Amino acid sequence: DEIQSVLNPAKPGQTVYAPKANPLKNIDALEKLDAYAAAARRAEAKAEEARAANKAELLAAKRGVKKSRKQYKAQGKAFYEAASKQGDVCADGFDV
Repeated sequence: DEIQSVLNPAKPGQTVYAPKANPLKNIDALEKLDAYAAAARRAEAKAEEARAANKAELLAAKRGVKKSRKQYKAQGKAFYEAASKQGDVCADGFDV
């Protein structure tokens, strides 16, 4: 106790500050600087999630179009083959 009374009083400790958040990576930190930019980033993230959710549906639709296109092309080739088997129409003077 004698020594304690002679010494200087205890100094307050250093204040600990929270690390500064990078507004380019942290939307909440960006909102403090620019509320519109933060809202735009959130909207873009939401739209990106929606696109990812609809991607499977869009791919299925595109594959369906591709399948119908293949069927149409095969039908055209079959018609051409059938027409080619008939021979030259002009050789008989247009008499079929």
